[in-house]
Amino acid sequence: MKNIVRVWIGDPYKDGHFNGTAFFIDNHTLVTAKHVVKNRDDKIYPNIFLTDMPDGGMTPVAEVIACERDMVVLKVKKSFEIDTVTFTDTLNEGDKVNVRGFYDAESSQKSYENHVSGYINRENTYELQNHLTHGLSGSPVFLDGVVCGVTKAISSAKNITYVIPISELCVDVEMRKEKSKEVLADAPFSLGILKKIYKSFKVVTVPFVVLMILMVLGSKLIFPNLELKDTVFAFMFVSFVLSKLYMYLSDKFRKET
Repeated sequence: MKNIVRVWIGDPYKDGHFNGTAFFIDNHTLVTAKHVVKNRDDKIYPNIFLTDMPDGGMTPVAEVIACERDMVVLKVKKSFEIDTVTFTDTLNEGDKVNVRGFYDAESSQKSYENHVSGYINRENTYELQNHLTHGLSGSPVFLDGVVCGVTKAISSAKNITYVIPISELCVDVEMRKEKSKEVLADAPFSLGILKKIYKSFKVVTVPFVVLMILMVLGSKLIFPNLELKDTVFAFMFVSFVLSKLYMYLSDKFRKET
C-alpha cells in the first residue's frame, strides 16, 4: 500500500536512522506515533524525513502537530497521489485487524494479522494479542480495510501491542458511516455528538462513580439535613470535570510500557 512510509530522523542517505512508520490521511498529511519523532528530552526532532513515498522518493517533514495522545500529524509541502483512505471508530474486543508498516530500514512493507484482545477503559486504548517490532510504531491498524487506529507502544514482556483509536486524532477525519447510522440520520440529535458524549462518560466511568459516592457521603456527614435532589446535578458536573482532569493527568504522566 503506497500510503504507508518510513520515518527517518536525519537524512537517510547520510547519518539518519530509521525510527518508525507513518501513513497518509490525505495528499500532504500523515500520521505516526508521537514517540517516533520525539527525542529523550521529549522534544520533536528538528530533521525528520520520509522515504518509500508514493512517488518512490524521499521528502522532508515541513510541520509537526503534536496531539494529546501518542500521535502526531506530519505535514509535507508536496501533494502526493495516494490510495483512497477511510476511517472507522468501530472497534471491539475479538475483532480481527491488520497492521501494516516497516520493521526496519531495508525490508519491504509488511502486513500482520492480529486480534483485539483487550481494552483499557480509562485510556481508551486497545490491546492486540501479539507484540510487534518497534519499527511498526505509528503504523495504521485496519479493520476490514478501513483505518481504525495507530500502534502506540509494544510490550514484549506482556506480548501485547497497544493501539489508539483513530478517533483520538487531533485533526478531523470523516468516519465511515454504518448502515444503522444512516437509517437514523434524521434523528433530532447528531449521532456523532451523542457518541462522543457517550465515549467521554465511558472513559471516566470508574473515577466518576467513585467521586460521586464520596461527594454524596461527605455531604450527608457535613450537612445531614441536605436534600440530595437539590445537589445531585452539581455533584454530577463536578465529578465529571474532576474525572476528566484525573484521566488527562494520568495519561500525560503515564510512562510508555
